[in-house]
Amino acid sequence: MKTTHIEKIIDTYLKKEKTQSAILINGVWGSGKTFYLKSQLKEIIEKNNLKIMYISLNGISSIESLEHKLFLHFIPKLGKNQNDLVKSITNISTNLANATTKLFFRTEATDLLKGSTVKSFNFKKFCICLDDLERCKIPVDELFGYLSEFTEHKHTKCIVLADEEKIKKQKSNKKIALKYDKIKEKVISRVLNYDPKLSSIFPNLIQKYKSKTVFYKFLEQNKSLIISIFKEQKVKNLRNIIFYLDILEAIHPNIKIADQKYVQEILFITAVFSIEFKNGNLTSKDNNDFKEFKEINKDWYSRIVSNFLGNNNDEPRKKSSSEIFYEKYLTKRIDQYYFYPSIYQFVLSGFLDSKKLKEELKNREPEKVSEEIISFRKLLNYKFRELNDDEFESSSKYVLEKAEEGFYWMYDYKQIANFYYHFIDKKLIDIPKKDLETKLLKGLKISAKRKEFHLATFETLKHFNTPDPDTKKILNKIFEFHIKIQSEKNTETSKQISKLISNNDIVELAVLFSKEKFNKAFLPLVNVSSFIKAIKKSENKMIFTLCEIFKDRYDYNNVIDFMKGDLDFLNNITEKIEYYKSNLNPDERVRVLNLNEFIDALKEIIKKLSLEVK
Repeated sequence: MKTTHIEKIIDTYLKKEKTQSAILINGVWGSGKTFYLKSQLKEIIEKNNLKIMYISLNGISSIESLEHKLFLHFIPKLGKNQNDLVKSITNISTNLANATTKLFFRTEATDLLKGSTVKSFNFKKFCICLDDLERCKIPVDELFGYLSEFTEHKHTKCIVLADEEKIKKQKSNKKIALKYDKIKEKVISRVLNYDPKLSSIFPNLIQKYKSKTVFYKFLEQNKSLIISIFKEQKVKNLRNIIFYLDILEAIHPNIKIADQKYVQEILFITAVFSIEFKNGNLTSKDNNDFKEFKEINKDWYSRIVSNFLGNNNDEPRKKSSSEIFYEKYLTKRIDQYYFYPSIYQFVLSGFLDSKKLKEELKNREPEKVSEEIISFRKLLNYKFRELNDDEFESSSKYVLEKAEEGFYWMYDYKQIANFYYHFIDKKLIDIPKKDLETKLLKGLKISAKRKEFHLATFETLKHFNTPDPDTKKILNKIFEFHIKIQSEKNTETSKQISKLISNNDIVELAVLFSKEKFNKAFLPLVNVSSFIKAIKKSENKMIFTLCEIFKDRYDYNNVIDFMKGDLDFLNNITEKIEYYKSNLNPDERVRVLNLNEFIDALKEIIKKLSLEVK
């Protein structure tokens, strides 16, 4: 229902004399009912010469408790000429002064209410607004029965705010859930469904920033984008949007002079991670875990889906959390997506590193996209069907020429192969498959010489390794080159770790592992033989420390999304440590104990990662 309609109905209700019922405003939790009452409806109530008496029913478990609340709200509203009210109060104690004194000295309201009840007060000049009905612990039939004393017999104006879907689920109402509608009819004359459009309430949400002129103007200028993002994600919980606006307020001083393109990126990424955080998909523990958010770009998704071009399997495949994230937020907005670690960490932890954000913006150079990359992106995605025949022919020839010259990234040759074999199968290009394979292998060999190593992309290729006979040779060659480059790069890391373990340098080792905790490429680059040799030379205290360090490395949510690449290393060292332990002298009891605990910890980690991989 439109808010203008709700306001008109409320106004008519308040003007009517001797009403005998209440009005219920129904809306989902967090939709802003309370905000709407206190900002918009309050004005209507006051224009009708009524005072608002707002009470939250959250947690109230008895009629007595509700009466106490009503009474405590009523005391400050007593006027000099309210004789009837004064008499009611003086029946409680010898005089009003004594009653007030008792109140100030925190005397329980039950003492004050002896000889009188709230129902004896005159509520003619008041509108009682009861919020959070779904959180009230009083059975709804009992509550509405009590409320009818005011609405039916005293003609009191009453507005109730609730999420009706949750009322029946409240523990106190389960026995009478089926009778709720009939119970409600006796007291509630009309239910007004509050489901406002964000565009209509956004001006009210940003009203609190009006005194901060520059930020308020910024929100006004960018409101269309902000509204469209939350509307796209069907966010109705205003608390999430208010959280987002407060985050923006802190970020704003750092982006005032930034290019509008980057401002839009920050507006978008802040909204996305605010939604994920408030929905519980990300937690404060994840603030240093960037998962695959840094890897996502225009080509990332195409590389994944290209693996399934010729897949005729009707069974739905299990998608990774990163794919789900992409499809949820980025399908239509990939051009606005750029990962700012400082923003991500601020949303999740509450700490904003302004210096880091400014550096990220400073390093955000406009992307200089070459003709080769433009052609690649235009051709090798599902939108190639939108190209006209001349565009397709020229692009397909040009990209293949550049691929043969080794221009493209080593890992991209799998995507190139997927699409070109698909083009051949669909008779879109005329080239023998053997010739295509020769050209791609030639280019791949040239590309690999640049040694552009990237573990996360390699893991993605492994994860989506489909048994396609056409692309199998290309993929195997990529794996071969990757492993060769990785083995060359692991020397320095292996030497560093082995040296620290051999020298029993516990502090430096702990610092290193802490620094590299979320680095996917850290342990896969370690040579297993060097690691085991170092353990053999180390003291017992080092083995004990290693056990604790490894436990800590995998102690967070969704670890598989980040550390699945460690599995081979973990399996290898576990096997070799067990073999080493089996050949120890039986008298080395403490060492055997430490090794057993380390092995048990490693097996638990492997089990955790393996279960999640499945």
